[in-house]
Amino acid sequence: MADWAVPHGLQDGGLALWTAVSEAHDLDVVQMVQLTEACRAKDRLDKLDELLRGDIDIWARVVHRTRTEDYELKIDSAATLANATAEHMKRLLNALRLPDESGKRPQRRGPRGVQAPAAVSSLARARARAAARGGGRG
Repeated sequence: MADWAVPHGLQDGGLALWTAVSEAHDLDVVQMVQLTEACRAKDRLDKLDELLRGDIDIWARVVHRTRTEDYELKIDSAATLANATAEHMKRLLNALRLPDESGKRPQRRGPRGVQAPAAVSSLARARARAAARGGGRG
């Protein structure tokens, strides 16, 4: 197993993820990059969770309304960002293709690629089937 340095700046959640995965698996360079990004995403998710629970005030700002004496708390799409970051982290962890308890790795899937358009549309095929059964509209 290669001895990789812990990425700079990881917080508790990211560091725990790094330690758990890197100590349990022998990762190549590409997997280490994916793991590093997954750990950073984990740390961002932890910060977003704290923000959404009201525990911290980062990624939020108090804005003075110019025409009144009121102030407004602006949160710039923290929930949306949290969902997107969670999906990103999930994809990175899946891309690692870590083996399960039995040692089996998930299937590697290549890109789907471009498909040529069909000569006959699916609607035309459905109409032809209906007509052949005598169920076509007149």
